[in-house]
Amino acid sequence: MLFKILIALGGIYLFLILVLFLFQGQMLFLPEKDHFRSPQSMGLEAEDVWVETKDGKQIHGWYFNKVNAEKVVVLSHGNAGNISGRLEIAEMLLDLGVSVLMYDYRGYGKSEGRPSEKGLYKDIEAVIGFLKDQKNYPENQIILYGRSLGGAVSAYGASKYNVGGLVLDSAFQDLKTMASDIYPIVPSFLVRYNFSAIKYLKIIENTPVLIMHSRDDEIAGFHHGEALYEAAAEPKTFVPLRGGHNDLFFTSNNAIKRNWKEFLEQLDQD
Repeated sequence: MLFKILIALGGIYLFLILVLFLFQGQMLFLPEKDHFRSPQSMGLEAEDVWVETKDGKQIHGWYFNKVNAEKVVVLSHGNAGNISGRLEIAEMLLDLGVSVLMYDYRGYGKSEGRPSEKGLYKDIEAVIGFLKDQKNYPENQIILYGRSLGGAVSAYGASKYNVGGLVLDSAFQDLKTMASDIYPIVPSFLVRYNFSAIKYLKIIENTPVLIMHSRDDEIAGFHHGEALYEAAAEPKTFVPLRGGHNDLFFTSNNAIKRNWKEFLEQLDQD
């Protein structure tokens, strides 16, 4: 009887491992196609922009122009939803005196294609190229802001371009470590995606980095933020916050806005 129970448990385990392996993409990428609100619904003015990637995908975004602002912040969001759920972030950054470009990865919102790790890296490259070529921003006036999954995307962009700053918010060091935290019984070698923010941080030099992470983060534990800070080169700043992974912007809003303000002021001084 014990042997039969062990065999059954082993079969269930192997089945779950197989499901996790085969459906990683569906579990990781959770896009929403429809925008549930617009910038205008919040009293914000935005330009619809379309950016073509190297592999021919049309990426959609909203560009919020702040008059007389020299800097622009590029928001790379998390793995779920689309840009319509991040308008409060644009509103905060505009109040701080910078322009904002928020965009949807391929397969999210109005953007074409299907999400993949290499695809998301092509998306951020295309967005930075658009700001340089179409909006005439020098690279050092572009600030990359990545939340959660977007942390790896933004860190990748900062490793490829001489951007003016990098902000990581609730980011994880890499997906294998993240998977081990959430599914400790799953061998890490079965994780097909990397999204390694820590790998790209280690090769970034002379770019100011701000890392914000909540002690209460129930998805990307606080140790991820600590590891990213340890890997980053100077100049760097680490800000511990409070609040859950998905409600952090609201529960720690004052602290986030204050540290963004200080970060932008430091960039101006430098």
